[in-house]
Amino acid sequence: MEKRQSHGLTYYVFELLAPYPRLRHGVFARYAPPELTGELTFAFGPNVPQARVLASLDLAAAALGLPAPAFARQTHSAAILFLDPARPYQPRSPETTLTGYDALVSPPGQSLLIKLADCQGILLFHPASGVLALAHSGWRGSTQNILGQTVAALQERLGLNPAELLAAVTPSLGPCCAEFVNYRQELPEAFWPFQNPLNHHFDFWAITRQQLTQAGLRPQNIEIAGLCTKCHPDFYSYRRGDTGRFALLAGTLPD
Repeated sequence: MEKRQSHGLTYYVFELLAPYPRLRHGVFARYAPPELTGELTFAFGPNVPQARVLASLDLAAAALGLPAPAFARQTHSAAILFLDPARPYQPRSPETTLTGYDALVSPPGQSLLIKLADCQGILLFHPASGVLALAHSGWRGSTQNILGQTVAALQERLGLNPAELLAAVTPSLGPCCAEFVNYRQELPEAFWPFQNPLNHHFDFWAITRQQLTQAGLRPQNIEIAGLCTKCHPDFYSYRRGDTGRFALLAGTLPD
């Protein structure tokens, strides 16, 4: 990944996606410019001023030159929201935010956002059509194979060939820190080979890579950031005790 700065914000971009200027994307770190009190955070919450969330959203969109993004209240589901370009959806409050979707799909012209704090954010992009999908996958999403379901939905509903998709996976909890002491109750047996034999740590980056390739993506079309959120100070981490959320923001410019 490449680290960049714009509008006083720090964000990361994927090298795999660099050849496609029509696609704007960034994984935004927690740091805010001096004019914004406190750090960036992208999730509405009872102890988070709504104005700070809106300022974070607007600053990030401005840094990438994108419109206000669509997002949902994520619930670790495998539900997929296909956005209708004829009905713009740009939530600006908890009351206007749809609940229960952990994957979003959009044609060109709409920007999308996923909120993160150890879970993986996955960007799926189809260069020929400009169709974009973002998915939020924690360990619960991985056990439901939200990525396989999203790729299958792109193929079935939009006719996209999985072999033509590009996938980029954000910083997230790495195999150094992804400890699951109760893995026999929480994780399917198919995940157990990804355990470090010396402890209860699991390599969910490798699990995601396998799920994407099994869904039909080519290995060379997958980039995994390889940055652990618990270890890296740029990002919020639930395992570290943070309550904020950083963001993956992306959008495809219309023709």
